[in-house]
Amino acid sequence: MPAPSKLRAYRAKREFSKTPEPAGGLVAGEGNRFVVHKHHATADHYDLRLQVGDVLKSWAVPRGPSLNPADKRLAVETEDHPLEYIDFEGVIPEGEYGGGPMIVWDTGVWAPMDDVEKSLRTGSFKFRLAGEKLNGGWMLARLKGKPGEDEGKKNWLLFKERDLAADPGLDILAERPESVKSGRRIEELVEAPKPVPKPAKAVVLKPGALPGAIKAPPPSRIEPQLATTVAKPPGGGGPADRTGEIWLHEIKFDGYRTMAHVAEGEVRLITRAGLDWTRRYGDLPHAFARLPCREAVIDGEIVVLDAKGISRFALLQDALAEGAGNKLHFYAFDLLHLDGWDLRKAPLGRRKALLSQLLSGLGANSAIQFSDHVEGDGQALYDQASEMGLEGVVSKRATAIYQSGRTKTWTKIKALNTGDFVIAGYTTSAAAEGLAALGLGEFEDGELHYRGKVGTGFDAATATDLLARLEPLRAGASAPEGVPREIMREMNWVRPLLSAHIHYANRTTDNALRHAVFRGLRDVGLSTPVSAKRKRLIAEADLATIWVTNPTRRLFGKTGPTKLDIAVYYALVGDFMLPHILGRPVSLVRCPTGKPQDCFFQRHAFTGMPSSVATFEATNSEGETKSYLSVEDAKGYLALAQFGVVEFHTWGTHRTRLDKPDLIVFDLDPGEGVSWREVVEAAVHIRAELEAMGLVPFAKTSGGKGIHISVPVTQKQNWKKLHQATSAISSALAATAPDTFTTTMGKDNRKRRIFIDYHRNARGHTSAAPYSLRARTNLPASTPVSWSDLESIDAPEDLNYSSLPGLLATSGDPWADMEDFARDLPVL
Repeated sequence: MPAPSKLRAYRAKREFSKTPEPAGGLVAGEGNRFVVHKHHATADHYDLRLQVGDVLKSWAVPRGPSLNPADKRLAVETEDHPLEYIDFEGVIPEGEYGGGPMIVWDTGVWAPMDDVEKSLRTGSFKFRLAGEKLNGGWMLARLKGKPGEDEGKKNWLLFKERDLAADPGLDILAERPESVKSGRRIEELVEAPKPVPKPAKAVVLKPGALPGAIKAPPPSRIEPQLATTVAKPPGGGGPADRTGEIWLHEIKFDGYRTMAHVAEGEVRLITRAGLDWTRRYGDLPHAFARLPCREAVIDGEIVVLDAKGISRFALLQDALAEGAGNKLHFYAFDLLHLDGWDLRKAPLGRRKALLSQLLSGLGANSAIQFSDHVEGDGQALYDQASEMGLEGVVSKRATAIYQSGRTKTWTKIKALNTGDFVIAGYTTSAAAEGLAALGLGEFEDGELHYRGKVGTGFDAATATDLLARLEPLRAGASAPEGVPREIMREMNWVRPLLSAHIHYANRTTDNALRHAVFRGLRDVGLSTPVSAKRKRLIAEADLATIWVTNPTRRLFGKTGPTKLDIAVYYALVGDFMLPHILGRPVSLVRCPTGKPQDCFFQRHAFTGMPSSVATFEATNSEGETKSYLSVEDAKGYLALAQFGVVEFHTWGTHRTRLDKPDLIVFDLDPGEGVSWREVVEAAVHIRAELEAMGLVPFAKTSGGKGIHISVPVTQKQNWKKLHQATSAISSALAATAPDTFTTTMGKDNRKRRIFIDYHRNARGHTSAAPYSLRARTNLPASTPVSWSDLESIDAPEDLNYSSLPGLLATSGDPWADMEDFARDLPVL
């Protein structure tokens, strides 16, 4: 967003409660668009505006541009305009600055012929236009003013250069008078302008009257307060009965937690992770301009509502992917700062009362809504939330101060207990004519433990499909820990490759689920799951085509995957993985015994290595010549997979061009206290910053808690220069949100922050290859995902050896054409 000083002159001339012109400062400051407005104010004239960084440089051209190079038209430099003004077309009310109709006469993109700052400073500004009416080369030449006369510096001459786009015989203003946006002429723009929303009705706000309020400037960021999960809402026999406290119970929303910072017309919408996502949220930031205050910090949630008025995260994702527009709502539930008063130490009940007063004049159709509450016993609201299918209930002590981080003065409970459990077995019955119940399990300390049965929630068609999926998984299966004797006799055990999403009331003393209801197979966040038919084909292919020594040896516990499972996985994903590793130096993680402590990293040739694996010699950073490994064909790849290799790691270059890297990686490694959702938010933020640098980033789960952002680059730098460049880029990225990111190693530096690890871009350093498994429980994979899929993933560990092959068969490789997007690294 532009600094307030850049738009000060523009804003000082306008009263935005009366004019429909944008206040500005809410969109990204990158691009090269231009616009020519035709404006009928005191007289007809044209306004040329060129995007330079985060503002529009503007010149008023009284007689308009001419395609005749001989015509020199006066162009008076005016105040910088906000980027949003490019698309503005309408009627400025009479009596306001510039009152009169205005159309978008022409628009397109432009490019400077020299450094822009230098050109503006010297007064010789050559540029090219590519619009619907104006094209080719143009020049602005500054006129010399009288000695000591600053006003003269604002007068320029605009003229067309002699090129193919010049046309001395064409009066472009007369031939093309219409708007390129609406098709209307300026004289047709006579209807009344769209009504400008009136400011909220005047209310008397007295933040200083709240007990605990402190006179202070607004903070740049407030870390949000978080709720602790409890078994039931407080009140009505809960904590309120013992403490005498009153609890406020609110609906739990399913969206993005957001802190809204409003200050002198500027709006910043900050995520839970501390990132500025204002520009992602479409028209929503403009709604805050109607608040009757100078400055405020409001805690709330950004959501999209379904037809029943219920917030749905999937709808929010769709809206952000398509362009948020006016689809978003902000539900405000706390007021932390208002007009010079810090309210965090004031009681919650008083803060909410003041918040309600602040929002009272916005109306029922406003994008900003007050999150109301009920007092006392929250059980009734919880029951209602369950019936309506809402996310749940958040309960807050009415007298509590605001405390960043997780606290017990805020509690939460989902409308139903939900969980994802491994399907460990199944039973059949004649009465059900097939599947009767599923046996559920849960991993604990690497071992699978029995958690009971679920026999409801699936209809006949679902039961048939489940049975078809499960029957091929019986071979080689064993029972989990803790199975009651009577269950052992009736259950058909299966390999733990599928997970079910379960609703349940609670757990028994031995941790079994009570009143469990099947709600579907676990959705891991990619496209359609593999079909039952393909499951059977995969299972048959596993045993028919792959030879592995000790195929039944299990890794990471007696219920873990076998060596055969790993070999089958790599065979099935080979079509997707091979393009990303062929010809690249590789390092391997081998786990010969199946125990995590015996796994080791191997980058050099080794005794017994399959003959189909290629080797080459190279000098390492110490000047020693070593023999390294490379996968050159499918035969070598499969040989390694069948040899007991669990992980593949690659260099960011090819063996034949070893010192010309073509891929860089920024590993987002979260520190203590950073949730997966915050890492995803951070990755989306980094994506936007890299795109603003002219790069094209791709996302990949790390197979752990982090995310790898990979960027294809042109092969113009050696390793040393590449490492230096990525170091500078990482520092620039971290500087955009210093409370969220760090580039300094060390556990202490990463508390509540995300380490941007760029050191994988040094010679000989590697990162997990796309689709490589990771040597951890249940073998998660380092999986390339599209950016839209990344935001939908709740549990990256579910992208594993069992789920990924089928998902890829239906969704394909989102990195398939990555190399087409190689770009030069920017110089910072």
